[in-house]
Amino acid sequence: METTSPWPSALRYGLILAFVQIIINLVFYIINPESAQNSMSALGVTQMLLVAVLSIYILYHGTVKRRDEDLGGSIAYNKSLGFMLRMALPAAFVVSVYTFIFLKYINSDMMEKAMEIQAQEMYNKGMSEEQIDQAMGMAKKMTSPAAVTVMSMFGSMIIFFIYALIASIFTKKVPVTDNN
Repeated sequence: METTSPWPSALRYGLILAFVQIIINLVFYIINPESAQNSMSALGVTQMLLVAVLSIYILYHGTVKRRDEDLGGSIAYNKSLGFMLRMALPAAFVVSVYTFIFLKYINSDMMEKAMEIQAQEMYNKGMSEEQIDQAMGMAKKMTSPAAVTVMSMFGSMIIFFIYALIASIFTKKVPVTDNN
């Protein structure tokens, strides 16, 4: 039986989740600034795996604590998933704000470099200058810091949902009934 609101705990663990991701991203960016552009490098894959494992652990730990302290030791899969999504909401918001700050102030030329690489690839494929300019104009609108921030919010929620689906498998615990 639920005795307290889930929001204070969800907010606490959501903020922990966000700051852990931000710290990992900043550490990997300091180690190799180019890793932010090449996620398929060994360093990029290591970063993604570390973020995934720690995110799932934080979602798991926060839900187990809620289950054991507030819900009498049992929680259904759907309730576990719902609580994890409550944690994901503030985390996704904070991560999207960080993304804006990162793209606007920390690595402001990252999008420009990516656009140059994309334009060169289009040129190598034999596209005309006119086609490349048209494609780059559309891409520029979609890669502004504000647009990337909004997409980051939705993308983070999707990723957190996947992590929550996985973690909820391990947190669900049905109450033991006495059949005497």
